[in-house]
Amino acid sequence: MPRKGKRRIVIIGNSAAGLSAIESFRKMDQESKILLIDREPYPAYSRVITPYFIMGGIKGEEGLFLRDKRYYRKMGVETILGKEVTGIDTKKREVLLEDERREPFDHLLIATGSSPVKPKIRGMKTEEIGVLRDLVHARLLKELKPRIQKGLFLGGGLVTLQTLQALYRKGGEYTIVVKSDHLLSQTIDQEASEFIERHLEKMGVRIVKGRDVVQLRRKKGLKTAILDDGQEIETDFVFAGKGVEPNIRFLKGSQIETKRGILVNSHLETNLEGIYAAGDVAEAPDFFTQERVIYGLWPSAVEQGEIVGRNMAGVKSTYPGNLRMNVTRIFAIPVVSIGDFRSPRVGETLIKKDEKRGIYRKLCFDHQGVLIGALLINRVEDLGVLKGFIQARKNGEILKRNSLWQSPIHYGFLLKNILQGKI
Repeated sequence: MPRKGKRRIVIIGNSAAGLSAIESFRKMDQESKILLIDREPYPAYSRVITPYFIMGGIKGEEGLFLRDKRYYRKMGVETILGKEVTGIDTKKREVLLEDERREPFDHLLIATGSSPVKPKIRGMKTEEIGVLRDLVHARLLKELKPRIQKGLFLGGGLVTLQTLQALYRKGGEYTIVVKSDHLLSQTIDQEASEFIERHLEKMGVRIVKGRDVVQLRRKKGLKTAILDDGQEIETDFVFAGKGVEPNIRFLKGSQIETKRGILVNSHLETNLEGIYAAGDVAEAPDFFTQERVIYGLWPSAVEQGEIVGRNMAGVKSTYPGNLRMNVTRIFAIPVVSIGDFRSPRVGETLIKKDEKRGIYRKLCFDHQGVLIGALLINRVEDLGVLKGFIQARKNGEILKRNSLWQSPIHYGFLLKNILQGKI
């Protein structure tokens, strides 16, 4: 059982959720001890901007780092960096490390993130398949970039497209092979995807949909990928953005309940009191259904870490639920998706598009007229107020008026005032 008063807090994971938990906890408790453990040997850095590091948009690795060593001292955090956690002894309430150290805890946050999945391809070793999840991967891809002439990218998700953008050079040949019928199938709908696909094709990127790579042949130094329909694609580099799996193997035998990730309740607490999970590793309640899901989003990790920090400090806080939200740029095109745009909950949709300017905007309402989702391409300035409408479960009748829909400045200003109760 966790003690009252001064406590010993252990956080496993040095990214969005872990940092957010430290800062949230320290606002309420400056006395308790905090120990941060992470398998990587560096201070915290941003994984979401590693594609820009590869691209050269960030000058040197220092542009990736969110914190330096002084930050941890200032926050009163002891660190063990570059060491793997091998297990959790939940009866003795101890974290087990690879060097056989045991670190006791009163409260524990597991924020170990996830690792990329590498597909099994006949004729290809898994270490030959490029992935992007951490700084080591980013360094390798940056080093390889000048030598990639014919790149083959597997999967049509955000990681694939961001990595393609990072590695892209004029004169290169790039092919995307995706099993689904459109790119970003987990993020946007087919009509929105067509805007992105047309733009990529103008950049010289070939897109092969509804197919998968099953084999790699080598002949006289050349590599040829064989697709499941017999198509052949020459390549000198293969990248896979085929999803991730939560880092939970070290929990085997710990009595912490897991499914795909670590199962947590609305306080982000596991089945064991005082043990929490947040970020990509947490299977947390969904915003709409309260069914437990993993979306692996940076903003969710930050919000979850803040909730856990408050709970560990003794301020009972409830997580409102995992809300899907992706904000990115694909070859300079802003792309946003938030909430629900495809389930039976959607009762009505409002779509505005301008093919000439590449603008696509789709709002989704439930059967009671409440805004529950939005897709935005090339006009995204009102994302904040739309997110506010969704989170506040506001009726979206005002969004359906064309004059407001077509005037971004007045539209955004008015919606913000409505959301704040000023109108």
